Amino acid sequence: MPQDLAGTEFERRRGATTVEIRDGFAQVHVQELTEPIHESRLFVLERIAQVGISIDFLKLTTDGLSFLIPEARAELAQRCLSEGGHRFELHHDRSIVLANAVNMRDEEGLIARIVSVAIATGVPIDHLADMHDRLLIVVEQSGARQVAHAIESTRGSE
Repeated sequence: MPQDLAGTEFERRRGATTVEIRDGFAQVHVQELTEPIHESRLFVLERIAQVGISIDFLKLTTDGLSFLIPEARAELAQRCLSEGGHRFELHHDRSIVLANAVNMRDEEGLIARIVSVAIATGVPIDHLADMHDRLLIVVEQSGARQVAHAIESTRGSE
């Protein structure tokens, strides 16, 4: 085998390869929607869309829904939801910590290990989501670096 090909890596390393932080979000929890719940959820989402707010991390709850919005649009969302008579909570200064890993869902126990490390920091976790190649953790901005550092310190031990 030629010497220059001996060190060529064709697969990415297993486990969490990079960790990044995205700041600048607010989290909205809309609660106590009226029945039929699916129509009430759609009404809320239509109102948010009508005022031009983009949402991320939509989750349905038993009596409402929650989602992330850009922090810069939080005041507009608050006004929109208040005018609609919705009961809601708005949490400012949220960040997303992204732990990237190739084939995350196929690596047995990897998601559980990363979540366990995040929980062990003591930083309250608002939201979790996973994709085929990353885990997304929503936390208060003040704790995002602590969570990211803890996940980074485990790289290579997966």
